[in-house]
Amino acid sequence: MYLVAFASHDWLGLEQGTTISLWRKCHRDYVIDVWRCQPWDSLPGFVRAAQAFCVTGLLTYAFSVIILIAYLTVQFLQRIRGVLVMLCLLIFTSGCMTLLALIVMGIKGHDHLTELKMDDREVLRLLATGVDILGRFYIGWSFVVALISALVTLSSFMCCMVEAVHVGMTSE
Repeated sequence: MYLVAFASHDWLGLEQGTTISLWRKCHRDYVIDVWRCQPWDSLPGFVRAAQAFCVTGLLTYAFSVIILIAYLTVQFLQRIRGVLVMLCLLIFTSGCMTLLALIVMGIKGHDHLTELKMDDREVLRLLATGVDILGRFYIGWSFVVALISALVTLSSFMCCMVEAVHVGMTSE
């Protein structure tokens, strides 16, 4: 789920006008009813911060998968509590990084889109190209998928902690 949200382009937007994501922004040409996406030409600071959180989260996801596979396949690792605690911490970090990216992108993205709507010069420039950015703000499906991914990850952290406590009790 996280990879889908990480790569997709519908995080936040203005209804029927524009969407923004980590890697690109898209505008809908209402004249010919086509969405055009392009990479950020001048990357706002909040997008750079959200990208950093997401990339860090993705790396910790990858490390946690490697450790999980090793933990499940190598028998003696299952008796070492430190391996499980490290796995739990990586999972927790992944979930937190995703939540931080969502918070930054949600709050600052809303502000960015609101400022875009209030900038009369930008509104007129985009209207001349067939893009209407006067719609209502909305949270896109990619944002929701990332949120669900973060909640599932943090739930996994709780399960991992229960297992770490269980391993600690059986080894004593």
